[in-house]
Amino acid sequence: MARFSGQSVRARLTLSASGLLIALLIVEGVLRIMPPLGPEFVLAATVGELDNRAFRDDVELRVVLAPSVAGDGFRTNSHGIRGPELGEKGPHERRVLAIGDSFTLGMQVSDTQTFSALLDQSLGASTRILNAGVPGYGTDQAIGLMKRLVPVTRADAVLLTVYSGNDLRDNDRWSRSPGLPTTPPPVRAPPPQRSKLVKTLGSVSRVVAYALLYADLDRLGADFRIDEFRDEVAPFADAEALDPIIGPTARALQRYRDACRDLDVVCGLALVPPAYVVHTERQKSTFDAFGLALDPAQIERPAAAILGAVPSSISTIDLTAALRAGAEHRPYLVFDPHFSAAGHRIVADQLTPFIRTLLETP
Repeated sequence: MARFSGQSVRARLTLSASGLLIALLIVEGVLRIMPPLGPEFVLAATVGELDNRAFRDDVELRVVLAPSVAGDGFRTNSHGIRGPELGEKGPHERRVLAIGDSFTLGMQVSDTQTFSALLDQSLGASTRILNAGVPGYGTDQAIGLMKRLVPVTRADAVLLTVYSGNDLRDNDRWSRSPGLPTTPPPVRAPPPQRSKLVKTLGSVSRVVAYALLYADLDRLGADFRIDEFRDEVAPFADAEALDPIIGPTARALQRYRDACRDLDVVCGLALVPPAYVVHTERQKSTFDAFGLALDPAQIERPAAAILGAVPSSISTIDLTAALRAGAEHRPYLVFDPHFSAAGHRIVADQLTPFIRTLLETP
């Protein structure tokens, strides 16, 4: 019978561990090089964390940015607008208030990397872009904030960003239950919480991140966070999910037109698509992950429905083509549905001439 010395066993274990480590490093490298599959954004809800110090409750709008907050790459001024204090408006200064949801705010990048900040730089010293985006906002919430901020900031124009990925759904929900809820929401089973260590490992290792991703997708139907993402994707797959939720957005856009008239400001609208619309190669895997059928014609309908509902007095720009043209630069983050720094740059480049024309509108 063969006998192994302690030294031989340690050598074999060391060799096995080394081989496993090398294999993991190879897989890690491959996962970093390969393009995203599609549904990776799910991890934003189950691993990502939001600094709640940046927000405060609001009875009318549900939530607003907290004023005078300073953090790592993020600050708000005394008006609750992302960026520095405004000061007195100069005699030749023009101000554009950017409103919308998390795509406008851009918390995933630093203050200077948002498309609002990049626009501020490209348009010159006489034009200021004020970033008043708030995560989770639908169109009516953005309009409500616009009504508060236009008078105090003396804005000359307003740019509303509409995210076709979930604004139709959010506007439908808001139309049925506006404002801060007065009763507690229904009790739902708490989703499994991951430890800080696991979240940290998921943020630095693609191997761990993908393991967490597939574990999350297995809980479809049992974890409301995953179901929320399915609800967002469904209108891009099924007309029956889209058609009932178009009306509230159409009516909200009419209220946007009315608010622009009442406030005497010129207004524009920028349409932002989700990553799976821009990166067509990600569509099948994204839809498969949520148990939805891929219909290329249906994918284009949410954007068409939104743009078709915009009143004629509102100038519009659809950012889809520009983002598709810049797809090789990965305009969206991998494990988050929002823009990367490259995406903000693409959007700013497209919006620069649009804003110039908007400000020239009589």
